[in-house]
Amino acid sequence: MNPTAPTPPLWNFSFAYVLAIGVLNSIAFGMVNPLIPGYAVYLGATLAFAGVVAGIFSITALIGRPFASLMGDKLNKKWLLMVFLVLNGVSTLMYLLAPNIAVLMPIRIFHGLMFSVTGTISLAIGAEFIPRQRLGEGIGFLGMVQIIGMAIGPNIGIFLLENFSYRACFAVSGLTIVAAGLAVLLLKYEHKPQPKDGDGKRRLRLQDFVALELMPNVAFAALFALGIGLATSYLIMVGNERGIENIGLYFVVNAAIGLVTRPMIGRLTDRKGVHYAILPGYIFAATAMMLIGMSYALWMVLAAAVFVALGNGGSLPAIQADCIRKLDMSRRTVATGTYLIGMDVGMTAGQMLGGAVSDAFGFRTAFSGAGVLMLAGCACYALYTKRNVNRSV
Repeated sequence: MNPTAPTPPLWNFSFAYVLAIGVLNSIAFGMVNPLIPGYAVYLGATLAFAGVVAGIFSITALIGRPFASLMGDKLNKKWLLMVFLVLNGVSTLMYLLAPNIAVLMPIRIFHGLMFSVTGTISLAIGAEFIPRQRLGEGIGFLGMVQIIGMAIGPNIGIFLLENFSYRACFAVSGLTIVAAGLAVLLLKYEHKPQPKDGDGKRRLRLQDFVALELMPNVAFAALFALGIGLATSYLIMVGNERGIENIGLYFVVNAAIGLVTRPMIGRLTDRKGVHYAILPGYIFAATAMMLIGMSYALWMVLAAAVFVALGNGGSLPAIQADCIRKLDMSRRTVATGTYLIGMDVGMTAGQMLGGAVSDAFGFRTAFSGAGVLMLAGCACYALYTKRNVNRSV
């Protein structure tokens, strides 16, 4: 690449349109997901089993990611996104039919499958409209879709729950996702089939499902996602237990800081490298978990939101962009799906282990323990980076 060549523009109509569809989907998902543990308890589950109900979603998504990667690189992403967004909305509406835990579990599993394909295809199709030289910055904007969703969605969900019911929340969320799916019809997208093998045939290989060479990236993403799973699943319950009012502001502050910092951190990693985001990111994320664990007032929770935005907000897009850079352009969906496997593993650990540890030892121990893991992750990443630098010398 010629260093004197002008950097291509990031913004175009298709990229902005994918972001808009993603915002609708993310808001709708954010309305429901943080309420699921409480809904499970409402239907008669223990806190520990509520963690299983929340975590089974990520386990199912983990299973679905490789198949989403395969479909996304071989079939038309536009039609896949439309179909699975609609199915994602239908699966959310199905929560209305759950009178008990026995019915809730299979609905949760189906929702996880639909969500895994939707998320993988959405990020992959968005990445196709980003110039390769600006992947870090562009992926940062794609990640901001989730931030906006988690800022607005949970607060809408809490409002609907407090003023109406769980059923109202599921209905509004599901219909919004269906509308987002139908909006995909207007997206201008040209499908580019994968090249065939030398004999003119296409064969399935393990690399069509998952990129094993990206496993270090997967591990580092998983650790960040553990904290996200813990916070999104149990923060509202922490507020209820400790009498912290307006705890939903956590998501708003997280989004506001993320909207400002993500593009800047993305540009930094495009120029300097991913370690400029990941090393301080672990320290910020660890600080956030410790603050939530010790919190007794809203200001501590909001301070944690700032640190989460600085930590996860910069590091996760950097890791995803690094995954895409390391593979051929025709394998963007596999790169995205492999990265999201790490997110699913971490979210599952945060939800399931978080529920079990919180049930046995309390929320303070669960969040503080996550903070310690973040610090350990920082040390591991520093050693990994140093080893790779030494190998390249």
